Amino acid sequence: MRLRRVLLVAFLFAPPRLAGADAWIAARADLSSKTSPALAAFPQVGGLLQLCKIHGRLDRGDESAHVLAATIRAKAPLSLKIALAQMQRGRAWSFDECMRAEFRIVSRIVEGEDFYEGVRAVIVDKDNAPRWRPATFAEATVGAVERHFAPLARELDLP
Repeated sequence: MRLRRVLLVAFLFAPPRLAGADAWIAARADLSSKTSPALAAFPQVGGLLQLCKIHGRLDRGDESAHVLAATIRAKAPLSLKIALAQMQRGRAWSFDECMRAEFRIVSRIVEGEDFYEGVRAVIVDKDNAPRWRPATFAEATVGAVERHFAPLARELDLP
């Protein structure tokens, strides 16, 4: 569970530069909820991580937890919910199932608006003010998340 927490923080909310990524991860691999108030915010609730619980705990945490909460809130709500669902489900999947799910998700992400809005906000206009659709976690429905996991007309063909 500790590694899942580290990876959640590392890759979703504070991605390292490609050069030195192994060292960055190794430096954080020994983090635990006892030594990091920010990581303590990632609860297991009924076996499932819940974004609202994460936000609540981060808001009550120290300065590093507040920074992490602000970083999370700046990301695309639907993408965060999809990533969380993928991590929750993926622990029980085979490698092939994970790759098929990844293909389904990415295929639908590029059909949506948020990927292009993120590129616009960071690379094109450089205003760092993306206008996500949906704009809030509440608006990112279960149905919207589930659509990203649904089978495609043409599935990934694995050997």
